[in-house]
Amino acid sequence: MKKYSQYVFVCMMGWVFLKPASAQDPQFSQYYSAPLVLSPSFAGNSLGSRAFVNYRDQWAKLPGSFVTYSLALDNNFYRINSGIGLVVLRDMVGAAKYGSTMVKGLYSYRFNFNEDWRIRPGISFSWEQRSISFSRVVFPDQITSDGETHTSIETLPEPFYFFDAGASAVIYNKRMWFGLDVNHLMRPNISLERMDSRAAIQWSQFGGVNFRLNRGLSSSPEALSVNYLFKAARNFYQFDAGVNWYRSPLMIGVGWRGLPAFTANYASYDAVIFTVGLTFNNISVGYSYDFTVSSLGPSTGGSHEITFTISFNEGQKSDKKSSIPCPDTVRRLMFVNKEPYR
Repeated sequence: MKKYSQYVFVCMMGWVFLKPASAQDPQFSQYYSAPLVLSPSFAGNSLGSRAFVNYRDQWAKLPGSFVTYSLALDNNFYRINSGIGLVVLRDMVGAAKYGSTMVKGLYSYRFNFNEDWRIRPGISFSWEQRSISFSRVVFPDQITSDGETHTSIETLPEPFYFFDAGASAVIYNKRMWFGLDVNHLMRPNISLERMDSRAAIQWSQFGGVNFRLNRGLSSSPEALSVNYLFKAARNFYQFDAGVNWYRSPLMIGVGWRGLPAFTANYASYDAVIFTVGLTFNNISVGYSYDFTVSSLGPSTGGSHEITFTISFNEGQKSDKKSSIPCPDTVRRLMFVNKEPYR
């Protein structure tokens, strides 16, 4: 009976922590400050090279919060219309410490339709390891009065790894962009117990438009960027939308994560997202806070996210129209090159 109760406990914990992890990949509220995580089409979307560092602590006051780190690098090879990128991402989920480490390589190629429109398809290949550790979980039979250590959990699932692939395409001009990303094309087996539990194919549709707010010559160009991101996998859906205001060197944004009733059988409301960022020369930093509005309530402590971007090697010949005009690129064009966004 004792082993039975322990088995039920582990199964319940697995359902709570592992099911959400299999349904939803790690995410960032400042998704355009982690563009290589969002889509391989953004690899090389710059005037040269970039490095990104991202940190997210989701539901910070809950025991065993969801913590994600990522480091990414990319480079624009303008002469061959190509971009390459590399992402290293670490994700820790819940009190059971369900962890994943992913290394992903990305490639994109730029086609020029005409003077105004471009399309940028991309592909990615990744290696990922997943594991679980109960080192911080106390089971009922570990609480004893005789000073000895007891547990009916004799072995933990072994870490395992798998390979995966993704593909994407973005069509854009100098003011707007629309993209589609498809992930988990290889449908890897993600079961810790090595049962046949295949990852669902996840697709994302995203886009946006930028508006120049001040006209004529100005020492402080001003712009507004409106953008969205919709993700779906099996019966999981998520919609993010945001508005970012830029005036050198400041960026202020507000966003929303949730589903209106007409997009699913039920409406869901997750968070209101507040963002602030600064750009100086070739460095951009950003901070966002997700204020939880779901049934979990503010007791979760919300979610904190910090981003850091540095651009370098921008001396090579490049066509500014070749960059997808997402918020990250708007900051580069407006603030680094001292040139108003057109």
